[in-house]
Amino acid sequence: MLESILSVLILGAMMSAIYALVAIGFTMIFGVGGVLNLAHGGLIMIGAYAFLVSTSSSVVGSIAVPTLLGLVIATLVTAVASYVLYGGLVRYIEDNVVITFLSTVMVALLLTELIHYEFGSSPRTLLPIADGTLHLQGVGTRINYMYILGFVVSWIAIGLLWYYVSRTDEGRSILAVSMSERGAQLTGVDLESVKSRTWLIAGALAGLAGVFLGTLQTTSPEMWLNPLAIAFIIVVIGGIGSIKGSVVAAYLIGYLEQFTLEFLGTGYQGIFSLVVLVAVLLLKPEGLFGREFAHE
Repeated sequence: MLESILSVLILGAMMSAIYALVAIGFTMIFGVGGVLNLAHGGLIMIGAYAFLVSTSSSVVGSIAVPTLLGLVIATLVTAVASYVLYGGLVRYIEDNVVITFLSTVMVALLLTELIHYEFGSSPRTLLPIADGTLHLQGVGTRINYMYILGFVVSWIAIGLLWYYVSRTDEGRSILAVSMSERGAQLTGVDLESVKSRTWLIAGALAGLAGVFLGTLQTTSPEMWLNPLAIAFIIVVIGGIGSIKGSVVAAYLIGYLEQFTLEFLGTGYQGIFSLVVLVAVLLLKPEGLFGREFAHE
């Protein structure tokens, strides 16, 4: 029993860090622009397939880059895709919540069809950036090195994001827009620039998450559905617009899922997450931390 508990604690911490990457980008976009970007899952899928294309010689002839470089390429490609999505579509319709909601859903479905057409429906296997497993003899479990790398990379990204938004002028402008869009404009903040940068950052985080999720789980045209659902659950539980809440809720959901897998099996994996979601909606509908910044 003790070994199982230790295994849950270790693996839960590592998977939760990746979930945090998924949720932070989702909540940042809502916090700054009030947009529920349901194409966020599609961006995660773009990250996974960009990594597949750049690292697999079977996809693009004899060209294949090292996996670590492939991670960088996938992150950049997804960031640019997110930036283009905002600049080419969302910026023109974001004032209409319903139209924006439906449009991002359609973008996600369009991306799914394009991936189906180009790569087929069969799941693909991504090359691991760090191959092998670490055997923890005292715990009695083996940990894939990709889990460890995902944990480290996720927290580096979260740390860099924290530094950016709290220690730089450009980052503080994102916080200013989150607090009050009108007030930020009165102080000279370029609203369009802030929103564009927010989408760019959210896309980069989605690309990172896509590579790790695609490697540890599966890469397929439907792979975006589960991460999007998890991101939505995490953001609602933590508080829509709250980055801190997303991190805390990501660990709550990650540990719940790992506990369920370890002690109950895969058939019950999402039940406890939904129970917590319903409880939060009934008892504290603003989320555990509420919204850190609100428009005035």
